[in-house]
Amino acid sequence: MDDGSGQKAHNDLVLSFLAVRRAIGALGYFLPVALMVFAIASGQGLKTSISAYYYSPMREVFVGTLIAQAVFLWSYEGFRPHAGEIITDWLTARVAAVAAALIALAPTSGPEQPCTLLQCILGPSVAGGLHLLAAGVFFLALSVFCLVLFVRGDSDSDSAEKRASNRIYRICGWVILVSIGLIGLLFATGLDQGLAWLRPVFVLETAATFAFATSWAVKGDALGPLVRGMARP
Repeated sequence: MDDGSGQKAHNDLVLSFLAVRRAIGALGYFLPVALMVFAIASGQGLKTSISAYYYSPMREVFVGTLIAQAVFLWSYEGFRPHAGEIITDWLTARVAAVAAALIALAPTSGPEQPCTLLQCILGPSVAGGLHLLAAGVFFLALSVFCLVLFVRGDSDSDSAEKRASNRIYRICGWVILVSIGLIGLLFATGLDQGLAWLRPVFVLETAATFAFATSWAVKGDALGPLVRGMARP
């Protein structure tokens, strides 16, 4: 006779699943906001990029948040893939996790100070290049979640809320891609230096980070009112 223990175990698993998604989203919101609060409180103004805060009193917050994201992403199993699927929750999450860790552990070049382990092994310039590559991979992996993995389902039987969620995921995915594309354009043309007073890289990184945070918050059922509002005819 079923004493409800099976249902309880299932419910606990679902809650755990949602908690990981919410944690990933919350960390995405937290980092840019924490850096902006520090910029205002310290009176120093915004730095040119989120990564530049490695060389500031916010270094521990920067590194700690990214490592926490890496841990949560590595622990994220997602849905069991169907036979023949190449792009899966499990693989994409692990790629994003490794990239997040490398962003934290291989900082960009900055003021002279004792080198990190990867900077000592690879050299500052190579470590800086690895940082930029990892940042690109990180955001690309998160855009894959938004544009491919989160929107999967049977479109013919999707509910109004599922269709609304999918619209949010797609908007977030395109915000991420456009943001990192514009950052690449700024670096390629040197406009990141010419327009540094506008902090365009920081703004675009923040937009991409908020976008991926929003997609994970929606997936974790943390933004129910937003989804229900978009689902209304």
